[in-house]
This record gives sequence, C-alpha cells and structure tokens, in this order.
Amino acid sequence: MKFETRFILQRLFFIGFWLATCTGFVSDFIWEPETLGSPLRTMSQLIVDLILVFLTICTIRKKTDIIFIVTLVTIAAISGFIVNNDSIVAWINGLRYFFPVMFLPPILRYFWATEYRHDLFVKSLDKQLYIFLWLQVPTVLFQFFKYGAGDYVGGTMGGWFSGILSFSIYYSSFYLLNKRIDRNNILQSLYKNWTLIFLLFPTFLNETKISFALIIVYFILLMPIDRKYIIRMTLLAPVVILLVSIGSYFYSSTVDESQGKLKLDPEFFEEYLDADLDDLDKAIDYAEKNYDETFDVPRFAKFAIIPMVFSALPGHNLMGFGLTLFRHGDIVKASDFFNEYDWLLQGTNPQLFGIILQLGIIGTIWYILFFLSLFIIKPSLYPKRNLNMQAYFILAFIIILFYSDFWSYPNFSFIMFSFLFMSWKKDGNKVS
Repeated sequence: MKFETRFILQRLFFIGFWLATCTGFVSDFIWEPETLGSPLRTMSQLIVDLILVFLTICTIRKKTDIIFIVTLVTIAAISGFIVNNDSIVAWINGLRYFFPVMFLPPILRYFWATEYRHDLFVKSLDKQLYIFLWLQVPTVLFQFFKYGAGDYVGGTMGGWFSGILSFSIYYSSFYLLNKRIDRNNILQSLYKNWTLIFLLFPTFLNETKISFALIIVYFILLMPIDRKYIIRMTLLAPVVILLVSIGSYFYSSTVDESQGKLKLDPEFFEEYLDADLDDLDKAIDYAEKNYDETFDVPRFAKFAIIPMVFSALPGHNLMGFGLTLFRHGDIVKASDFFNEYDWLLQGTNPQLFGIILQLGIIGTIWYILFFLSLFIIKPSLYPKRNLNMQAYFILAFIIILFYSDFWSYPNFSFIMFSFLFMSWKKDGNKVS
C-alpha cells in the first residue's frame, strides 16, 4: 500500500511538471503566442494548481510547512478582506500567485522523508529533466526561425517564457552535470558529458541577457572552492570564454535591439523619476499622455515608484493592495487599483516589487523568512549541503527578486525547488 501511494503521488507530481512545462508550445500551435489566456493554457494552469493542492493535502507532515502556509493565508486574508475589500472569488484566484511557493516544498519534503521514496523520485527526476533538456532543442529552433529571437522563444513552455526557459535549462543541466563531473579531471569530464554543455545552446537563441551571468557562474560553481581552485579555474577559463563568445555572437547576430520592448523615452526619467519622485500625479499624467500602447516601466524604476504609490494611498504600507493585482481576466475582473495603475503593473514585474505591492511589508518579511527556512530546515536523512548547488540557487533567488516574478509560475518552481532539494545529501557521501 505504501508503494502504491508513493507511486501515485510521484506520477501526479510529474504529470503536473509536464503540463506546466509543455502546454505553452502546444497552445501556440493552435493560437498565436500573444494569447496567454488561451483555453488550453488556462485549463492546464488550473489542473496544475489542483494537483499542487491535492499533493500538499496528501503529503504535508512538517509543522513548519503548516505554519508557513497558515501564516501566509492569514496575511493574505487580512490584506484582501479587511484592508482591500476583495471578493472571495478574486481573493482565491489571486492566492494562486503563491501556490508554487506554498505547496512545492512540503510535497518535495515528503519524497525526502525516506530513502526509498527519495531514490525512486531522484531516478525519475534525472531521466525527465534530461528529456526536458532535449525537447528544448527542436522547439526553440522552430520558434527561432518562425518568430525570431525574443520573448516567443520559450521552448516547450511557449511564448513569453524565454526567461524562465533559460533559467530552467541552466539549472537542469548544472544539476545533471554536477552529479557526473570528476573534479580532479575537469576538462575530461566536460568532454565525456559534452551533451549537457550542448543542451545550453537554446539559451543563445532568445533575448535573455541574464544567460551570460548564468553561464559564467555555471562553470565557476562546478568546481569545489579549495586550494586547487585557481588551477582548475585557469584550466577551465578557455572553455568559459569560448562559450560566452559563441553566446555573444548568436545574441548580437539574432536579436534586433531596435525592437526591444523596453525602449523608453529619456524624458521619462527627466520629467519625474529624477526630478519629481514625490509627485505621483505627474507620473500618471506623463504615462497617459505619452504612451498609448503598452507601457513597460523599467524594473528598477518600479521600485522608485513604490514609495510614491504608498504615499498617495496611505494605509497600505503594512498589508499592501491585496491579491487582485496580477491575477484577473474575463471572469475575475481587475481591481480598481489595477485600473488606475495599469501603466505601472504591465510588463515585467520583479518578484520583490510584486510581493511588496500585494502584501506590503508584512508579506515581504514572510517571503524572506520562508526562503531562509529552506536553507535552515534540513531533511533529516539528508543533512549534508552541496554548497555549489545552494550557492547557484541563492544567485537565482537574488536575481529574481529584482528581475521577474518567476516564483509565481509552476513551470519555473517545479524545476527550481527540485534543484534546491537535490542539494541536500547524506552524511558521509561525496559531494556530487
């Protein structure tokens, strides 16, 4: 009976994984990539959310996980119902933004609770991540030749997921190569496992500039940091330089910077970001008068505007503006706040920006404590850290705080939380 339970739960986990990571490409075949709200995508997202809820109900055991979920729901309820008067339907729909963070850690903790579950799960995960990496090659090439380098090159994840795809490729490849590499024979190991290096290739065919940072740190963290570190780095440097040069060549030859959607009139800064940070009305007037189409405020400019918003709308600093800012559509209507500040919320929203606006200072503290707990609470059977993997995860966490709200997407979180849990090993084992 235990085997059947483990088997069903593991199957459901990977069904959720493949639905989250492959539905987008299929949807783009039927609808255009612009149609993020296609029926197929919407239904797939709903099924994945239901799988996460069901798996959590079946697997949650640790009191700490229960406490984090209950406290987040409490904060969200106070923000939604008391501070912002959200409807129950809008609130539940908005809470889905946090489902990956709320539910994936306790699910994975279940598989790490016994050696039997862990070993079978890891064996399956390794195979499926390898398949996932290979699937990106034909799908990315197809998208590249059809749409050109850009946001539509999201591989199996589909259009608008190019950034998540790049992170997913680097971290999946790093995890698999990290298990196979002989750190005393770095170059020979890279040669033997050349396919995992080759599978980084799709990240050179979209416009995610962050890939250049990820690939450099990818090779740096393959090696243990010890007395021989400088020697290893010297041997590896030509490989890193070659790959970065290839990536730079493909990027510069395929991406048309003139078509970048982040272009912004310099007057935007001159008129209010530099001179009038305390004048939100001027910022709104400027956006309405000068931008008839989608207005994508740069990431760091959004952080500069947050104090202006809280100053103009007092009483929201602690608990934010509720969960209706980024989850709405035809059925669940956008909030009054979104309708007023859509120019600010459209485009790329850094994770930290989204948390602050939705749940305020209290929610942000919860969010930081939650991620810290992932490094403090060790699986009892696997207390040894793989420092290289955890350092790579911390890099992603810091980047994403100021880059985009990737943690709200299951396709990103399935891979990244699995990566983090794979960084916990048994005592006495070699770091691998």
